[in-house]
Amino acid sequence: MSRTAKKRLLLTGKMLFSGTLMFLLYRKIPAGELTALLASLDLRFLPLIVVLLFLNTAASAWKWRLFLLADGVNIPLPTLTVTYLIGSFYNLFLPSNIGGDSYRIYDIAKKSSSGVRSVASVFADRFSGFLALVILSLLSSAQVARQFGNIFFFLGPLLILLLLLAVLTALVKEKPVRLFLAATRLNRFPLLVSLTEKFFLSVQCYGADRRLLLKVMTISFAFQLSVITIVWLLALSLHAQISFFYFSAFVPLITLLEAVPISIFGLGLRDAGYVFFFGWTGMTELQTRSLALLFFGVAVSYSLIGGIAYLGRTLAAAKKETGA
Repeated sequence: MSRTAKKRLLLTGKMLFSGTLMFLLYRKIPAGELTALLASLDLRFLPLIVVLLFLNTAASAWKWRLFLLADGVNIPLPTLTVTYLIGSFYNLFLPSNIGGDSYRIYDIAKKSSSGVRSVASVFADRFSGFLALVILSLLSSAQVARQFGNIFFFLGPLLILLLLLAVLTALVKEKPVRLFLAATRLNRFPLLVSLTEKFFLSVQCYGADRRLLLKVMTISFAFQLSVITIVWLLALSLHAQISFFYFSAFVPLITLLEAVPISIFGLGLRDAGYVFFFGWTGMTELQTRSLALLFFGVAVSYSLIGGIAYLGRTLAAAKKETGA
């Protein structure tokens, strides 16, 4: 089977997975009631949600720039912000919400002439975000687990945190990664070994600057708290009076769940997360599903700004090539 055929098969499988989950989750929900609830949205929260979305993009681009600067790559903040927006747009078409990272890596590698440092910066940006997500969830999950009498709510984020710390330790110590390459015989490929060593150098640059780590983690926590706040505001707009505390515990887990690359744009996985976790809080089946759909609608609408930015870049590049 050719590589193209495998990709098509994989994409088809993910579409079927998302479609099946969506069918199972929504098949018993009356379309009229769902439409009526969405139509009754309290729009007073919309301006604040829009502001938070733009602030999050700017903060993410700023954090990314800090990693790049630490590694000797100077890309202007406006350029990184536009690239971030376009990456969000790419997420609409690639099979998970980490798909846009591939565009970010490609674009900055082209501008900096350093593919490895581009990969390292995007990885560090994504990893720091995941780490902040899990820590925030863990801080709330202990109380949630006690309240619901279910240790899963605490063990889930704890295990994920331990896994992230294991990965971080392997990258900092370097030896575990080299042992893995040797065990899998991947060290037979000189190019891969060379790229790995260059990646380690970037990681060393980040780790050597404590002020950098403090800044990026502060931005990461602020970003994730903002995302949690956005989901909470969406729930309020659906007239669901649920404590912010639950959102701080569950939104990070749902975000991690939808990042698993087995669906299209997190469809199905995200919905299942909202239905499962917020079903414990007293939200009705109609509210949990409406919240998932509303979040998806807001994310898609905001991502379209990246599509406009991409069109603008494409037209500007074409104009430059023709000398017009």
